[in-house]
Amino acid sequence: MYKLLIVDDEVYAIKALLKGIDWSSLGYSEVFSACDADEAMEIIRAQSIDVLLCDIEMPDSNGLDLVGWVREQNTSIVPVFLTGHADFAYAQQAVRLGSFEYLLKPVNYDQLKTVMVKVQERVEEVRKVEQFDERFHTYEKLWEKQRPLLTERFWQDVLAQRLIPTAHNLQQQLPAYNITFDPDTWILPILLSVEMWSKEFNLRDEEIMEYALRNAAAELLLNVRAGDVIQDRNGLLFVLLYLTDDAEAGQEELQANCEAYIDACSRLFYCSLSCYIGKPVYIGELPGSYHALLELEARNIVHTKAVQFQEEKLAAPSANPAKAPVHMDSADWVVLFELGKKEELLKRLDAVLAELHEDQVIAVETINALYHSIVHMLYQISHKRGRSAAEMLGTGKWLGDASATRSIANFKQWAERVISAGIAYMQEKRMDNSAIIEKIKQYVGSNIKDVMREGIASHVHLNSAYLSRLFKKETGQTLMDYIIGAKMNHAKIMLVESDMKISEICEAMGYDNFSHFSKVFKKQVGVHPQEYRKRYHMLDK
Repeated sequence: MYKLLIVDDEVYAIKALLKGIDWSSLGYSEVFSACDADEAMEIIRAQSIDVLLCDIEMPDSNGLDLVGWVREQNTSIVPVFLTGHADFAYAQQAVRLGSFEYLLKPVNYDQLKTVMVKVQERVEEVRKVEQFDERFHTYEKLWEKQRPLLTERFWQDVLAQRLIPTAHNLQQQLPAYNITFDPDTWILPILLSVEMWSKEFNLRDEEIMEYALRNAAAELLLNVRAGDVIQDRNGLLFVLLYLTDDAEAGQEELQANCEAYIDACSRLFYCSLSCYIGKPVYIGELPGSYHALLELEARNIVHTKAVQFQEEKLAAPSANPAKAPVHMDSADWVVLFELGKKEELLKRLDAVLAELHEDQVIAVETINALYHSIVHMLYQISHKRGRSAAEMLGTGKWLGDASATRSIANFKQWAERVISAGIAYMQEKRMDNSAIIEKIKQYVGSNIKDVMREGIASHVHLNSAYLSRLFKKETGQTLMDYIIGAKMNHAKIMLVESDMKISEICEAMGYDNFSHFSKVFKKQVGVHPQEYRKRYHMLDK
């Protein structure tokens, strides 16, 4: 039997979970509850809790903070998170904290029951681990952590030809890497090439998503086969399938598995990628196959989310006379850019790229030429106005984005972003900054309940990140602080001039959680809303 702790700042939510589910029938002998992190910590100190069912959004210390504390105490509690918001940042942190599951409110009871039974398997795994001798367990964990790194280092050395895989060298080096590998095994390499991310990630987020891509590749591409998923020294992911003979890997099966993997990455991990499948080779031939796959990837800038085999060639050159590379009329584009004709520019961009899809032979040369033409145009226009191109675009990243020319799709995304950002910047500079600030304040006042930074940015036709910097520069206050202050000022007026319930005022200000609203109000005003209303009525008398 197991002990469960339910943590939620909404009392009614706890009562619903306690009454709505027969926990003893699911294997939970004792069920505890807490309304905040402090109360939960006291219970955890006093009881041997096995499973924590925890809300994320709570006042003062949220559910993520609580589980972080649990991890610091080295307890074996297995967490399951509940939240009212499908926020990627929350899910990302939940994964890092070892959450067994991440459920959205309102939770489906049948789904919750299934999860709460299945989580017991994780609890049993933890219990078994704790039965091992502590010292042996520590060494085992260290070894398990290092073994994939040693395996990856071995294959990196083979691919980079730092290790020449002769029979003599393998006999000496394989034990050093603690790898049991039969040199007579066939190896089929698959290059996994990420073409673009559909969401903006910082470096840490990208590392987490690449880790997810790696695990998914092991599950979908290796499946029950022997093999490894490795990263070469350039950061590219490769799957190495180990085969008993060169005919073991069927092309149709590989095609289907790669297509399933590409689809999963698109749906779950915010990226498009292609799979480049090599030929089965012995270990001594692997570096040659590796470089052939790199060349195949470099030549493909037309097809995205594709599965290509090393033995297949890209579309052969047409028998028709070769076309000259497509060029854009730079003078016309400069005029359209300065006039702010974004739609016309994007229309011309689409027309140019459509021609590339029809003739792949000139695509690589043309994409590079177009990239440099647009960069030159941006520098020309920005310098003409005494500005820097980096200032115009809001970030230096776009001007040196090496991935922009990896494919037509990448280039289209890059070109649309820099054109849109550049034109938005020029239009913004035509407005007086004080007028922009006043317009922002008016918009906040008129949309006090649902005001969001993106909505403000759209209203004043500015990039949202630039909007925040401009507001701070002009007012000395962050945009978010101003919005919160405006909400609290409205709330103060409603507290003293209306008979509305405080919970209704909380909702009118756009807050879903009363505890959070009360906390923010006290931080801004110095007292809770109830005390503020009470003080005002006392003064009025």
